[in-house]
Amino acid sequence: MELLGKIFGSTHRVKIMRLFLSNPTDPFELEDIAKRSRVKKPNARKEIALLVKIGFIKKKVFTVEVPQRVTKKRPEVTYKKVKRNGFVLNTRFRLLKQLQLLLLDSSSIKEKDIAARIKKTGSIKLLILSGWFVNDVDQSLDILVVGKNIKRDTLEREITIIESEVGRELSYTFFDEDEFHYRLSMYDKLIRDILENPHKKLVNTILE
Repeated sequence: MELLGKIFGSTHRVKIMRLFLSNPTDPFELEDIAKRSRVKKPNARKEIALLVKIGFIKKKVFTVEVPQRVTKKRPEVTYKKVKRNGFVLNTRFRLLKQLQLLLLDSSSIKEKDIAARIKKTGSIKLLILSGWFVNDVDQSLDILVVGKNIKRDTLEREITIIESEVGRELSYTFFDEDEFHYRLSMYDKLIRDILENPHKKLVNTILE
């Protein structure tokens, strides 16, 4: 991310560009862009203005369904369609393919940084990257974490930070070490699918 940030002039810009490249048909409001990229709103607004100017993204009015307030007279949740002003990827941008190859390449994400973040969550015994990280579109899971005393809230926070770096939502799961060994012995489909298909072990103290 640091190298790409130097090339493109801003790590904030790289994060936002990755978000749009990973979700080429989805429109985003400013607040959502800032939240998902973990970029402060003033900085996000500045980068968005530049990306609109060069034609990478374009303005778009889109419709969302917003839940209405529940009252005694209306106890069931209902939804109202509301128009929003946002931005969407310009799929006709002339350098789109080149940027996709450069910014969506999973090898540009430092694996040691991912490992360092996940290790903050507890005593990690096994950390496997699968799915998007190994370009396996058929694999439903991107990250598998096994350990002891894993803090769920901390793990969710660190995964969110990793997602902001890669520009996409990641599927992940975690197990206590004992549960993992039990599932492994029972030939659990999820575990077998990961181990029998392309993957990368960033931490491994429990598998041969």
